[in-house]
Amino acid sequence: MNFKFFNKAGASLMASAMLLSCTAVMNTSTAFAEGKKYEFEDAKISGEVTVEDNAKASGGKYLYMADNGTIELKFSVENDGIYNLMIYAGGVGGAKQQNLSIDGVSQGALGIPESKGFEAVKVSSVKLSKGEHTMLIEKSWGWSNFDYMEVEEAVLAPVTASQTTPCDPKATDETKNLMSYLSSVYGNNIISGQQEIYKYGPHDMEYEFEYLNDLTGHYPAIRGFDFLNCANILYGSEDGTVDRMIDWAKNKNGIVTASWHITVPKKMEGYKVGDTNIDWGSATYDPKETDFVTSNVLKEGTVEREYYLTALGALAEQIQKLQDANVPLIFRPLHEAEGGGGETGSWFWWGKDGSKVYKELWKLTYKTLTEDYGLHNIIWEWNSYNFDTSADWYPGDDMVDIIGYDKYNCTVYLEENNWAPSLVHNDSAIASTFYGIMEKYNSAKMVAMAENDSFSTVDNLTSEKAGWLYFCTWYDGGSDDINFLTSPTFNTKEDTIKMYQSDYCITLDELPADLYSSEAKPIQTTATTGGNGSSTTTTTTATTKPSDDDFKFEVKSYSVKLPDDKKEEFKVTIKGAPTASIGGALGYSNGPTPDDWVNIEWKGNADKNGNLEITIDLSDVPADMKDAELQIWWSNVWNADTKDSTDKDCEMVSYSGMPDATEGVLGDANGDGQLSLADAVLIMQSLANPDEEKYKLSDEAMELADVVDKGDGITAKDALAIQMINIDLIKESDLPIKSADMP
Repeated sequence: MNFKFFNKAGASLMASAMLLSCTAVMNTSTAFAEGKKYEFEDAKISGEVTVEDNAKASGGKYLYMADNGTIELKFSVENDGIYNLMIYAGGVGGAKQQNLSIDGVSQGALGIPESKGFEAVKVSSVKLSKGEHTMLIEKSWGWSNFDYMEVEEAVLAPVTASQTTPCDPKATDETKNLMSYLSSVYGNNIISGQQEIYKYGPHDMEYEFEYLNDLTGHYPAIRGFDFLNCANILYGSEDGTVDRMIDWAKNKNGIVTASWHITVPKKMEGYKVGDTNIDWGSATYDPKETDFVTSNVLKEGTVEREYYLTALGALAEQIQKLQDANVPLIFRPLHEAEGGGGETGSWFWWGKDGSKVYKELWKLTYKTLTEDYGLHNIIWEWNSYNFDTSADWYPGDDMVDIIGYDKYNCTVYLEENNWAPSLVHNDSAIASTFYGIMEKYNSAKMVAMAENDSFSTVDNLTSEKAGWLYFCTWYDGGSDDINFLTSPTFNTKEDTIKMYQSDYCITLDELPADLYSSEAKPIQTTATTGGNGSSTTTTTTATTKPSDDDFKFEVKSYSVKLPDDKKEEFKVTIKGAPTASIGGALGYSNGPTPDDWVNIEWKGNADKNGNLEITIDLSDVPADMKDAELQIWWSNVWNADTKDSTDKDCEMVSYSGMPDATEGVLGDANGDGQLSLADAVLIMQSLANPDEEKYKLSDEAMELADVVDKGDGITAKDALAIQMINIDLIKESDLPIKSADMP
């Protein structure tokens, strides 16, 4: 974000960041089917807004907005739903932007293309309830004409991305595997993220993360970083950024993303690359504060080119440390380039010479890091807006992996040319922005909320079907009005609890244990839904993208103990794919020959989280029968489009009367007599929720679970060791093990 030395209180930021995704449609006869029509000349107007005559306008009249004023238009819809609004307007003397809100909730800025007539500007995917609504257009740039608006129910495009492998053909295995995981959850879940504050900021760097864990019981899956200090050749310092990245990925099993607020000298006259007398006050990334010529970076022999290549070298040194540690990075350099829109609206020096120069700068950055420095652990994320000019800035599919949008739409009003912000809580999922960006780039790339003030709500995200890949809330700035995470202006405690405890949101503990491995397997985690910390517990599964075409289900068998009283309910819990059809039998031998084998068949459908609980009638089982075999014969998911089913894996996780472990299997925390990922999950749940009865371990389980540095009690290392056994990094026979001997 473009805040003076990371002080996100800058008024220019607050004003420019709320840009609505509006797509200009030139062929209006085919772009939008005719819906309910509303003439702007019927609207309530104020200020320098007048009704004008024009025989070519709908109804022969239109509204002209000059240098100030408002337009208030009433419209209605017959049902609750998602709607497209098509506004026919034209910018006078160039493209224009105006502030747009619906029912008092800001929708950002309405981008209007230059036109001598009226072009169709599509505001897509707006959530509306049945009944009357009020659209308010307020002057921002002014000088625009408005003819009429049409309203029609939206038909939402499927949330897909056709390119889900890294654009770098030499990407490391870990980078490929992370991309695979991201693509597996895209459109189905949102991944949680939080930006860390810069070192020496107004509070501790862990403040936001501990706030989230204390409030919700979960840490975010993604941690946002910035290379500003450690890769800045003017006044940078080693602030441990890369060490924290490696720790987040390797020790906490999280995902790392980073921007690069690279600064340049304010005055280039007399500057020589390598000068050490430049302090932060003499450097900037604001294009208005420097005479640094961006286009000169592309010219051999210029000081600007020497400067930028030297800066890339400093950056490469830091990213190399990540590559050496096998840590992939979602990297978002040269961000927010278009800024306020068009060719001259950039907020940063890297965009001030327009889109053509910017794209060449991106290309230079990409090629220098990948080809010259051999860095292949990068997932390249590029920032877009959704103006009709935004695609002009796109570097191309071959140099971009993810498209990010920076969301700051808690309303800003400009008062008497004073840029001081006036903020209003806005938890819209901005589906119009999401779908606008997705469609603008032909659904080729996953679309993420790379920065945000409010992260919306689960209800809005799911009802508006805004399939953002992830969100990454900006850090708290140290005062009440710019505390993006903790201020209720942006995110209320109730919304934060609901988000982080929902099945829809993926948190740190819900990432696959072997996230960066091609053999990533599901990890069972417990998500808690309900506001104000209420605990309605459901089991969810986070997985990497499955290879469904290759997987074939094979019959599974489990030995089970039957109750003495055959009238007791015998319940079995199975974990598999969401909505999967699962079937099998409880079998037992009733005599000496194979013909004496008896099956009690069962079947059912897993719920949306992949959980299936079945109850088996034992009334016909002989009273003295003690042992049986629980068999799973099939597990598949029906595809209505292809009219075919796809095999899916599943497993039995518990049954009524499951005995405690009696053999004392080391690592067996859940008492099922065997070592599995479920034990690692239970250990982590016990550590994370020490006061919750359901996660407390018995003394026997505590003893068995302590497999690393025996005698020090259970720690995260015990869970990690069990996960390592699951992927064959260590052997079960090695337990107990010393932490110094772990890989």
